[in-house]
Amino acid sequence: MKKSSIIFLIFIFLLTACSQNVTRVSLNNLSDNYGLDDAKSDNCVIFEDGAITSGQSVWDSFIKKTINSKPATVRLGFYYTLGDPSQYSEEYYEKIKDDYPILYIDDLSFDGKKYIIESIEDDELISKEYKYLLKYNGKPNSLNALFSEYTYYVLVNDNTLTWADIEHGMLSSQSGDSIDHYLVYSDLVMK
Repeated sequence: MKKSSIIFLIFIFLLTACSQNVTRVSLNNLSDNYGLDDAKSDNCVIFEDGAITSGQSVWDSFIKKTINSKPATVRLGFYYTLGDPSQYSEEYYEKIKDDYPILYIDDLSFDGKKYIIESIEDDELISKEYKYLLKYNGKPNSLNALFSEYTYYVLVNDNTLTWADIEHGMLSSQSGDSIDHYLVYSDLVMK
């Protein structure tokens, strides 16, 4: 009896220790001083100034599950710095320098049929649903781009959209050209 109890307890321990169902603090309950190191420790997929720097295997696991129509969740961290101060006018730099670096955290989930992205805006939890997560690979149109290649994953509701369609919608001055989308992943090959 004692031996079977010990084996049962070891089995339960192994099941819970190897479980990938990590209970996370909800976005609206993250502490105000939650930073980049915290996000990395929490196994978030981290993007620094537009390029993935940590958590690629976590992202790959999320994609594998969603391709197989299995529910999955991933937490994303978008970390931005000001970079080179000479890129800004002195007046503008002085105005914004205390706001950086800044970290935005989003939760992306897939329930087997649709994608849900959650973020905090103005201290309020915002949730949006999308039908598709599309992957785009390519080279930038501009020779002045700081990168030579990109990989983007974008949430959309129309699976026929190209990256050129989305980019046109972002750059167009015509209000009807805008396309509802949400960029959740970017990997840039810098020049």
